[in-house]
Amino acid sequence: MKKFASVIALTTLAPLSVADVLAIKADAGLWRTDYDGELGGINTSDLGYTDENSRFFHLAFEHPIPLLPNARLAYTDINASRSIRWNNQQIVDSKIDVSHIDATAYYEILDNWINVDLGISLRQFDGEINADLLGSESGISVDDVVPMGYALLEAELPFTGWRAGVELNITDFDDYKVSDYTLKLKYLFDAVVDVGFEGGYRSFSLTLNKSYGADLDLTGPYASLVMEF
Repeated sequence: MKKFASVIALTTLAPLSVADVLAIKADAGLWRTDYDGELGGINTSDLGYTDENSRFFHLAFEHPIPLLPNARLAYTDINASRSIRWNNQQIVDSKIDVSHIDATAYYEILDNWINVDLGISLRQFDGEINADLLGSESGISVDDVVPMGYALLEAELPFTGWRAGVELNITDFDDYKVSDYTLKLKYLFDAVVDVGFEGGYRSFSLTLNKSYGADLDLTGPYASLVMEF
């Protein structure tokens, strides 16, 4: 909770920068997600989880109006299920669905060759975690709205069109402890509408203190198509 409060304080106190014109930024792509962690004390690898493809998109709207925050919408589809034979006898069924939508209000603290954004996200989880654990069926509803601190640091590289950065969402709120960061490398072709591609690595850790509990680490590389105008 202290980390979340610190991000709010920085957002409030830092000097603001505003865009010169209206801008829309969008991207969509695939994230190759490696599953690790535990469900009710059983390792996800023992339940048959390895890699999955997760879809995502982001849409941001920036404007030149002072004091009014910019807006960003993001969606990630994280949904997988497994059915395995436990000890060559019992069938164990499980499902992990931690898909979520982020609605973020943020300010541009810096906007030149280095871009710094700080803000607050509301993450709406819309899923569930179910497992038939050794004959005892259990389920966790993952359908809450969780406030999170948001930060983005992005810098232009000394190669025309290239940028590198890191993006972070973090919270320790109620039953949810989340750390979600992305390391990114982007290339944009300079045109009336800038288009290009982005690749990198995302790490999403979720500790959920509900029912039998869940402790998940979802990591892996991603790639997306990018458009800015």
